[in-house]
Amino acid sequence: MLQEPPAVAALHVDVRLPAAAVKADFPPQTPVLLVHGWASTSAYWEPLATELLDAGRTVWIVDLPGYHRGDMLPPGFQWTLESAADSVAAVAARNAAPVHIAGHSMGGSVALALAARHPGLVASVALIGMVPAPPNEGFKSMLESQLRQGFIDDATRAKCMKAWFGALSPEDNRLLSRGFELPFEVLGPSGLAAMAGVAADVPEKVTAPTLVIAGVGDRLRSLDQAEAFVAASPLRRLVAIPDAGHSVHWEQPHACAVALGAFWNESRQPPA
Repeated sequence: MLQEPPAVAALHVDVRLPAAAVKADFPPQTPVLLVHGWASTSAYWEPLATELLDAGRTVWIVDLPGYHRGDMLPPGFQWTLESAADSVAAVAARNAAPVHIAGHSMGGSVALALAARHPGLVASVALIGMVPAPPNEGFKSMLESQLRQGFIDDATRAKCMKAWFGALSPEDNRLLSRGFELPFEVLGPSGLAAMAGVAADVPEKVTAPTLVIAGVGDRLRSLDQAEAFVAASPLRRLVAIPDAGHSVHWEQPHACAVALGAFWNESRQPPA
């Protein structure tokens, strides 16, 4: 008996094109696909997206399954890193050539799963604030207790925001914490997927050049973990950014954009 293929969610994508007058070293038709993390919204990509657009790059900002306000998950959809990756792959496949994938935190796990499962769609992978490594045990225990109770309370939400972003203005805190307002049937399973991370063999299946951008002050993924991951393969490289923590793309968007641009230019394949 044939098994039904896993459900793929139709994702919302915000396509941003650079100003026509801006000239880039890398063709603007090669999109940069930005994939957000757990309990996050695409709003936190705005500072980095602005920098990339100013550099002449095309940016696609995707909302993961169930994360766009008003979206409904398809019947039979189960929220896993693999199902999320397959859903993002359907977006990447819209481009005629492989795209750059940049994922933050859980989005980095989705990016790795995508690159392992759909290598022909991926020109490069950038992991921001994430490498496959055991999560901080205290943070993991706190979140698991919240997920078991079926909701995220205000105290845990505040701890998460502080760990992810540090000090925020009230306005930025309201903007960036909207991901916690999602239905728990999305937050819960995606949170469990985030904490489980990719299987141990997934990074070894990734053949695309891979960049890790680490905030020196990241309390969720340490610089030691990032260095160990990068040392395990010649395809990987590391850029450590000072004065940044877990959300380096928000805290230091210019430095993040410069690191990405240099990586894409250096890893570009010569024309056949």
